[in-house]
Amino acid sequence: MTDRQRVVIRAALGIVLLAVITHTRADPDLWGHVRFGRDIVSEATIPRLDQYAFTSDREWINHEWLAESTMYIAFALGRGPGLVVLKMLVVLGMLALVWNGLSRQQVDPATRDLLIALTVFGTFPQLNHVRPQIFSVVAFASLIWILVCRGPARRLLLIPLLFAAWVNFHGGWIVGGGVLALWAVLTLVTGRGEGVLLFAVGAMALVGTLANPYGWRMWQFLMTTVGFGRVEITDWQPLYRLGAGYVALWVVLSLAAIVGIMHAWRARTWELRRLAVVAMLAVASFQVSRLEAFFAIAIALLLGPDIAAALSAWRKPSAAPQAPRTGFATAFAIAIVVALIVGGAVASASNLTCVRMAADQPEPEVVAMVRERELQGRLVVWFDWGEYAIWHFAPQLLVSIDGRRETVYSDQVMQKHLNFYYVPSSRDAFLVETRPDYIWLPADLPVVSNLLADGWMPMFRGPRSIWLSRDASDAVPSASQLAESGRRCFPGP
Repeated sequence: MTDRQRVVIRAALGIVLLAVITHTRADPDLWGHVRFGRDIVSEATIPRLDQYAFTSDREWINHEWLAESTMYIAFALGRGPGLVVLKMLVVLGMLALVWNGLSRQQVDPATRDLLIALTVFGTFPQLNHVRPQIFSVVAFASLIWILVCRGPARRLLLIPLLFAAWVNFHGGWIVGGGVLALWAVLTLVTGRGEGVLLFAVGAMALVGTLANPYGWRMWQFLMTTVGFGRVEITDWQPLYRLGAGYVALWVVLSLAAIVGIMHAWRARTWELRRLAVVAMLAVASFQVSRLEAFFAIAIALLLGPDIAAALSAWRKPSAAPQAPRTGFATAFAIAIVVALIVGGAVASASNLTCVRMAADQPEPEVVAMVRERELQGRLVVWFDWGEYAIWHFAPQLLVSIDGRRETVYSDQVMQKHLNFYYVPSSRDAFLVETRPDYIWLPADLPVVSNLLADGWMPMFRGPRSIWLSRDASDAVPSASQLAESGRRCFPGP
């Protein structure tokens, strides 16, 4: 294969990866992230008290305020495509760090390409949305890049600056802090020269996380909220609860890690700190799916040189002369490359125009109905639709719950909602306490039939959702005429 052919094939595969990177879905919290970012930017202040819910019972600790402000600016500049471009730039920044880190560690081009592809697919479940987590992924890649790239010791002084910014974008800095602490301890234990400096840098990074609007109370908030007890949040579930696809991706990543570890062990090139970080993230990502992106990045940057060496040892140059290709084989190869380039370019162009809304989002006719009837008051809402409701109905309607969870709601408020959704016998006490004017829920929730039997009147009934009113005079039900033929793009309806 000639150099020109290699360039064309790499370009074709790069365009395919670009199609993967630009594919973007709307997380249920995206409506809130952009709305809250708008409030911060327009008011030039970070709200401490919630104005969108009638059940919020704690001070609002918005630990993602800088991410939300950035997301709003991207939306203000380019609407949905602006958000896609923002996500694409973040992902490309992360991949540039991986690429540069592998190059600095003398990983050959073919293995670099393979590890970049592995990183794209390994991070895809977390980077398929526009949300604050994407900033943690690029920040984590930055941390590992600083740690593994050889250079003057002063490069480590970038780490406190990184953490001072990271703490304002997303809570994933806690994982980065854990990795930094483990790296520092094992560097000191194994007698490497930067051990003491790493401890000093780690202390500076910890102090740097106080550079946020809440100071030490950000630590207090995260200490009381970060954990494994989030049964209603998909990203916080173990991989085996999410389906075979998630487990299969983890297995592929683990096999790549095993290849690198086995070679390092045989060649006696292994570093305890690299192996320990990868092992820690392998276990953690199996228990919490959102950590899988960190696992993929760690494999590429920490084990990339050993994976490259293993693959190089397996490649055996053939002594036999290669038979010339037939015209049909050449034409077939050209056709495949052209199909990849055209298909990837078309998919990328389409992806850039739309942040796709999930199929389980409520019917768009609901928004038209609420606006037409100028509804006001209190709305008990399904958890995943809370921020969609805030975007379209605030301030006329206040919601009972949304994806901000513990940032504005106590555990008691969240548990009462879960009981209301799934334990119909709890509905009377819940409704007496919340006194809603309207209820908007998935049509198939257990409590819906009980509410109808109790006299709540449907104002809208569709295949996915039902809107109920306590006022019989509102009961002029609308029916969904939704045609499922086309995609829906953020912000909808």
